Amino acid sequence: MAKTQIGQCALCRQNKELQLSHIVPNFVGRCLKNTSPGSIRVTNEPNKVAQDIEKHFMLCHDCEELFSIRERWFANYFFNPYQDRNETIYDYNENLTYFIISLSWRSLYLDLAEYVMDTDFDQDILMTLFRAEEIMHDYLMRKRADIGSIENHIFFLDRIQSISKLNASKSPSVAMHRSISSYTVYNGETSFTISNLMGILIVTFYSMDSKEQWINTKIHLGIGSIEARNQNITGVVGQEIQHWMNQLEEAKNNLSPTQKKKIEEKFENIGDEIKNYPIYQDFEDDKNLC
Repeated sequence: MAKTQIGQCALCRQNKELQLSHIVPNFVGRCLKNTSPGSIRVTNEPNKVAQDIEKHFMLCHDCEELFSIRERWFANYFFNPYQDRNETIYDYNENLTYFIISLSWRSLYLDLAEYVMDTDFDQDILMTLFRAEEIMHDYLMRKRADIGSIENHIFFLDRIQSISKLNASKSPSVAMHRSISSYTVYNGETSFTISNLMGILIVTFYSMDSKEQWINTKIHLGIGSIEARNQNITGVVGQEIQHWMNQLEEAKNNLSPTQKKKIEEKFENIGDEIKNYPIYQDFEDDKNLC
């Protein structure tokens, strides 16, 4: 596949040479590859080895650089310290809101192209999403300094010591810490884009049911801090976590005998060295939950 193509940039809306833009930043994909004992696989095609995470011809070079600056900031101040378990309190500035909006906007922009074709999609929610996309676009282009009623939240999916309302036999720790995703959904009156960056859950709400409760998770525009403990969420997002677990279980069940053998041989060759990989602790946590 070509690395560039001519088209309209989704952000600046000018006809330019478009880059292959990652939806979830590439540093997350690199981390998953570098810390995995085996190959990376996509849950809906478990018998194929994934060479890269999702990307699209979407942004020109200049707009890609706007996002890259904040991606490097997030990697240095949030993602890497979280993966190394070096920090529990994270100070932030306006770079965090820009990063989250750039991440959620990319997914929302692409998802809207599909949702407009779905005649069953709730039209009120669809209008909410279109208004949100416009607000986010203008914020990213510095045409406005606020994000209106849109809310950003971060929930750190740390070591799981106990679990309720989720099936502990479906490897929740592995599903949360060894996966990458970003997509837009709605459930009732709640609409949001949800992104899982290997255990850092980022949710941008466009509308919220009154039953949604998010404690110690909200990111404010400007300067602040957030702690990776004493967080609690009650709402429809929990169903998405169960969805990831179901996807992982289905992917394991759909592995061909040949691929299962390759994975088993890989783990046998690694031997006790498997304890040096982050997934080992996830295996142990899930085993203790069952």
